[in-house]
Amino acid sequence: MRALLIAINSKYVHTALGLRYVGEYAKGQGFDVHLIEETINTPILAVLEKIMDYKAEVYAFSVHIWNKPFVYRLIAMLKKLRPEATVVVGGPEVAFDAERIFAELPAIDYIVQGEGEKVFAEFLASYGTGEVPAHVAYKSEGEVCLNGGVTVIEDLSLLPFPYPDLEAVVEAHKIVYYECTRGCPFNCSYCLSGISRSVRKRPLEMVLCDMDTFMAAQVPLVKFVDRTYNLDEKYFLPMMKYLAEADTNTTFHFEIKADILSEEVLVFLATVPRGRFQFEIGVQTTNPPTLKAINRQDNWERLAHNCQRLLGFKNMHLHLDLIAGLPYESLKEFRKSFDDVYSLKPDMLQLGFLKVLPGTQMNKETEDHGLRYMDEPPYEILATNYMPYEELQFLKRLESVFEQTYNTGNFANTLRYLIERNGKGAFAFYESLTNWWVMAGNYPQTHNAKGVAKILYDFILECFADEADMLIEILRYDVFVGIVGWKPEWLHWNTEVIFETVSDFWRDEEKVAQYIANYKFSSWRQIHKNYPIEFFRNDILTGEVREFYVMVENIGEEVTAKEIIL
Repeated sequence: MRALLIAINSKYVHTALGLRYVGEYAKGQGFDVHLIEETINTPILAVLEKIMDYKAEVYAFSVHIWNKPFVYRLIAMLKKLRPEATVVVGGPEVAFDAERIFAELPAIDYIVQGEGEKVFAEFLASYGTGEVPAHVAYKSEGEVCLNGGVTVIEDLSLLPFPYPDLEAVVEAHKIVYYECTRGCPFNCSYCLSGISRSVRKRPLEMVLCDMDTFMAAQVPLVKFVDRTYNLDEKYFLPMMKYLAEADTNTTFHFEIKADILSEEVLVFLATVPRGRFQFEIGVQTTNPPTLKAINRQDNWERLAHNCQRLLGFKNMHLHLDLIAGLPYESLKEFRKSFDDVYSLKPDMLQLGFLKVLPGTQMNKETEDHGLRYMDEPPYEILATNYMPYEELQFLKRLESVFEQTYNTGNFANTLRYLIERNGKGAFAFYESLTNWWVMAGNYPQTHNAKGVAKILYDFILECFADEADMLIEILRYDVFVGIVGWKPEWLHWNTEVIFETVSDFWRDEEKVAQYIANYKFSSWRQIHKNYPIEFFRNDILTGEVREFYVMVENIGEEVTAKEIIL
């Protein structure tokens, strides 16, 4: 008996961690299981062809909010062509409400409820016997049998290493996902992760062995998907220290709760090699009534203090999240949450929108808060009693502008000065920028860094005419260090004016060695490509008129800028 696991990811760079665990566990039990991974962007008939080419008795699909319509269409076509095949589904989009799922798509035969490694293997073991193992829902004489409901894996040491094809994954430049814990002790009303309330840990020695495998394979990025990585300091801190001390270029990404970081952990994090760790921190809101309504007990003062400490170390990327459309948060309260988080100056601030997932407490409170949301995945909020559609739609536009400006990191100095000159706070500035951006016809299309630079240039000329010269000089600096090698004429470069001065500098190897360690002349072409120099007349820190030169060191993945004296 053969089984095919089908993972439909949202992007090519993603890997299907859940089905990988399911497949490797089943193989370890002696079953003939094969996994294929495709994306929602692949033509559906091409995916169907690949599925049909694999002659299996059981076809198992993992269903998520990003792939549900695509997977449902696949299943319907598969059943038309191969009606005798058995279709099994699992995953967070189908595991918690079997009756609804069977009603939505009768072509589904079985539903794995909960964490599926052991359950799916037991299903394969009983296949053809007429018996259905616990935690697999099915239909019997028109009735849905829940058969034990949702289950979890209590012992994570049973889970196999999920990347037998690790070398191919690395070569394909795909993200490697990993989990050392499952479950969540919290009960956020919009999330399904805390339903079991139990947090289970993979033995530390097994985790470290898995990390050694990743580092030996030179995986660029390992993203831990644990809902709250830093719950147990006795567990996660030894792991972090091991990774910090390793001789590796691998970066490790963790989702943490920043307000529970201890002083010992903070002191340690200050010593971590630059780029070794990334942190994602879900703030969601700073509005106390909203925090209470969604069952979050964050200490904002402590969270802000710890984030400022982390950012001050300058050795790791910090990604903070906000959610729009939550209960008791109007645009006024959201504005404050935005300004609170923006004031920390995180490396990235993601503006997300509430998704009212089936089976969550938030879903049950729909009428209480007047939640109006999409009936189909991703179940995104459209309006609430506190924020009408027009305001949420404006925040969608603002989010697009914000992603293309602040979150790229390319225009940090320009934005800082524009916010200061606007004088009404960060949200008020991005509000005005968004309104202008839309009126200028730049929305909803997405622009690359060069396109955004020109948009900001036009915005400055139109909206900050009195200070345009200084602000455009700051923008020119951001373009020089952020979009290396691009010099649009409208930013008025000094390349020709300073040519002789720069050439004399490069001929003086003793002077050059003050700025570039182990400098040796190669060729003029390489010099101008790897170490461009430009002349500026406005200080990026003070905005005051001051003539100075900047060299960009464009070697490898990291670009650094330094002021030099010619």
